[in-house]
Amino acid sequence: MRQLLTFILGICFGVSFGQNFTYPFIKLTGQNITEFVPVGWTILDSAYGDLNKDGAKDASIIIQHKDSILLVNSLEDTVLTQPRMLLILFKKPADDSYELTEQSNSFILKHDNPTMDDPYEELTINNGILEIKFHLFYNMGSWYVTNAIYKFRYQKGQFVLIGADHFSFHRATQDFEDYSYNFLTKKRALTKGNDNKGPKKTTWKSLNISELKTLKTFNEPFTWEVETDLYL
Repeated sequence: MRQLLTFILGICFGVSFGQNFTYPFIKLTGQNITEFVPVGWTILDSAYGDLNKDGAKDASIIIQHKDSILLVNSLEDTVLTQPRMLLILFKKPADDSYELTEQSNSFILKHDNPTMDDPYEELTINNGILEIKFHLFYNMGSWYVTNAIYKFRYQKGQFVLIGADHFSFHRATQDFEDYSYNFLTKKRALTKGNDNKGPKKTTWKSLNISELKTLKTFNEPFTWEVETDLYL
């Protein structure tokens, strides 16, 4: 049965086997963002804004492999998915070109679970902050809906995670928990409540964080146990 399913999926989506898959080389400079997209890939999303405070509009793009492939995920399960990459490009006003500044092959979640919606939601640049949003909605197996926003700022030559939001909602009870993290002040606000009844309550907590995470050191969303049983 599993072999039959794989065969059918291969016909529908164009399957390549992960044993032979490697992430492509991304060129270092280009006149427009499309020049950074390798053959066989496409742009999934993009955002523009000044990230390094030089007055020029930089670009951040998410590219996705056009074909589905079989890969082994973090749970050591073989899944059918389309790999994604995050590219951050600084604008060079001198010749109106772009330069590849940062690349992550793991931070943008892939849609590799047939029982849930695509976890990737949005990429934005606001006031020099790169924000990446995810949305976890399961069609079966869980009543919870989770939204997360990761906020990166370019400082000292790297993209540092300066803040994050984590919202969890139970569709049956309508109880929710809304976490807001500021890693610069090392403070966390937690608002709990119910959409249908009762008052909301907000509490604050100091965080014991010795070192800020970056796009290079934070490999994948929802893998950092920032508090006991709370994965950011």
